Amino acid sequence: MKPVRVLQVIPALTADGILSVVMNWYRNIDKSTVHFDFITFNDGPMRQEIESLGGKIYLIKTFKQAPLEHLRAVNKIFNSEHSYDAIHVHNSFKNVVMLGLATKAGMAIRVCHSHTSGLEKKSLAPIFSILRFFTRKFSSVHLACGHDAGKFLFGSKTFTVLNNAIHVDRMITDFIPQDDVYIKYNIPKNKRLITLVARFSEVKNHQFLTTLARSNQLNNDIHFLCVGDGPLKGELINKIEQLKLSKSFTLLAANQDIPSILNISDGFIMPSLFEGVSISLLEAQAASLQCLVSDTIPTEVDMGLNKLNFLPLKQPEKWVEMLNKISKEVICDKRIKTHFDEKGYSIHSVINQLKSIYIQ
Repeated sequence: MKPVRVLQVIPALTADGILSVVMNWYRNIDKSTVHFDFITFNDGPMRQEIESLGGKIYLIKTFKQAPLEHLRAVNKIFNSEHSYDAIHVHNSFKNVVMLGLATKAGMAIRVCHSHTSGLEKKSLAPIFSILRFFTRKFSSVHLACGHDAGKFLFGSKTFTVLNNAIHVDRMITDFIPQDDVYIKYNIPKNKRLITLVARFSEVKNHQFLTTLARSNQLNNDIHFLCVGDGPLKGELINKIEQLKLSKSFTLLAANQDIPSILNISDGFIMPSLFEGVSISLLEAQAASLQCLVSDTIPTEVDMGLNKLNFLPLKQPEKWVEMLNKISKEVICDKRIKTHFDEKGYSIHSVINQLKSIYIQ
């Protein structure tokens, strides 16, 4: 039998966010039964691994950037010699046009996947109800990373929660030597490293870290390590320089050494305005890190390892108090694996769920 051919539609080929979810699937799925190709709108460092695993990449313009060019490119892909069995759209309502074209092309399996529980761009608010209506109309399978993300996009319509599983073994064993990490990324030693792995966007609320760093109550050994890319990275760099906080921050590009970076970290922080179920927060728990997170984040991300501390964004003094106390207590590997398995966040259970969607 030929493998089922699936088009994964992702925003960018960067080693974070949505693609990290999909790559966890792609590395572990049986490629003799399911084959992935990718539509994306921004190139990035994950291209090489995708192509090495056999995936074809279509780099196209978004509908907003170039409507006619987008329509031509998508129709050409849908009518190519590859003839895809399914499409899996990850930036959901932003690709409603593509879902509509897939419907017109007769693609039976059209998966819309909600990864967030709120609108990142408020400018979309006036037309969101229209986008949501047609997104639901043109998709045949409704998936969400969590209950809040599902209710946000699908409302009262039926949806299935597909957990953002991680490869736990990678987080607890796949390290490069600690000294090499410090040298490779120019990370200061003799500091307590508080790490945030996230795209630099408004919803991730990186600016909150500068509020904490300016506090006279914060211990001098706290150092914030921010990993990721995104449109607001330059803005944060400028603010750090203006406030003379450069000694308190290290900013890195998105990369594939996250297990090694978390291995040298002392804690994790996530002051997001809202979230779905964050992959990086799951990874931080698997790395035995105490995590300070905003109380807007859904509690289903808690793996029951006693590592999450939910705090109000309106009370930064509580964050400072917790940062001053933070220390790393390593959990045994077996306990970590057991908790992730029991919660349904192990990669193997999710792969079986995916295959049941694609192979019909």
